Amino acid sequence: MPSFKDFLQQDLETFFNPDEFGEIHRINGRELTIVVDNERLMERTKKEFDGISIGELLYFVKASDYGEKPSVGEAQKFDKRQMYVADVKDSDGIYEIILSQNLGG
Repeated sequence: MPSFKDFLQQDLETFFNPDEFGEIHRINGRELTIVVDNERLMERTKKEFDGISIGELLYFVKASDYGEKPSVGEAQKFDKRQMYVADVKDSDGIYEIILSQNLGG
């Protein structure tokens, strides 16, 4: 009988599937399947940062695909744009990464 983790893994495969929600983007020279969610960025901005804009783009990526968790302030090339990590969360093997165009926000 499949476990809860098995069902969760199946859901993640659907979530990151390019035919569903996933999109292929070039991050630091590697093509990765991610899910961009700027509605979540607006929610987090309102709730956690008192409405102050902290970033321009929020995306989810599987930690197993991305590799080592990025650090806040770290440079990141997103497609052809030079961006910086403004915030990062790790939840159940998924990174939620907020990028800013400028290091200062």
